[in-house]
Amino acid sequence: MITTIVGFAISMAFLFLMLSAASSAIQEIVANLFRWRATTLESGLAGLLMSPEFKDLVYKQPLIQGLCSPGLGGPYSRRPSYIPATTLALAILQTAQEQGLKLDPAATPASQPGGFETTEKLLSALLRDCKDITEQRIRLEHWFNQSMERVSGWYKRKSHLWIWIFGGILCLLLNADAITLSKRFWNDQTLRDAVTAEATQYVQSTPRDQAVGDQGQLDQSLHRLNLLREELPGVPLGWCFVDPKAPPKPGEQPAIQTDGFKASCWPDLIHPSSSVTHVILASTDPRLVDRGEWSWWLWKIVGLAATALAISQGAPFWFDLLQKAVNLRLAGTPPATEKK
Repeated sequence: MITTIVGFAISMAFLFLMLSAASSAIQEIVANLFRWRATTLESGLAGLLMSPEFKDLVYKQPLIQGLCSPGLGGPYSRRPSYIPATTLALAILQTAQEQGLKLDPAATPASQPGGFETTEKLLSALLRDCKDITEQRIRLEHWFNQSMERVSGWYKRKSHLWIWIFGGILCLLLNADAITLSKRFWNDQTLRDAVTAEATQYVQSTPRDQAVGDQGQLDQSLHRLNLLREELPGVPLGWCFVDPKAPPKPGEQPAIQTDGFKASCWPDLIHPSSSVTHVILASTDPRLVDRGEWSWWLWKIVGLAATALAISQGAPFWFDLLQKAVNLRLAGTPPATEKK
């Protein structure tokens, strides 16, 4: 019984790990495509400097443009996703000097043609009591590093929300129903043992950094997305549509065994022998199970929502949990102590 429970836990954790990695991969691909990190950093700097116009001037400094990459808008159109604190501090000081901002609080602020009075007050208060430009640079670096924690929190919340969205879409497309899958893993020892063996080999041969991936690396995202297809070929994922009015042609092999009726499965990663959900199209034949009842769809929605909730925990969470479960299985049950 303990072996069954541990194998069941490993199977479910391995499935959630693969789906979480795939959702994170999709999120990373979209984030790289739309450059979410660069836009979040740029918006954060505009808020920190309290002036989008002053931020634009900072980005035009050669120190910052050297970090940009060419794009459709020009040689420096793709703005960086990360700026070193020292580089940004020097760029801010250079911009302030060019715009005539008075960073000495004792001096009388002059009216700036660019309208940077608020930024001038901010920088003069921040750099109060600095003796030279070196101290100004160091203080700006500390201020930037501390403020970036808040900007990083913005991006993490945004990423987590999109992982929820992509995870829900992935569950719906793959029919990743936690209730149906848990019943299948619990009742099918052959499938459970196969997935457990695959999960054990995966944990032992895959480093944690490679399994959960490093944020921002597109190749790691594609690798994690491909794992879903490679590591789970026999797990019942996907939808099968059965049309009782279209029997297979002579010599044609049906996608699954449906008592002589023709069925088509989607997506292509569905194994023909998998016991997947059959969506009956206009079925009036008593040999086929009616899947149109509201209670079935209610439990289906609950199962999909449960999987989406599990996916939102993230790949690192499920990899660590899977590793603990695999270590527990490999440790085995300690032998009973003989009585004297």
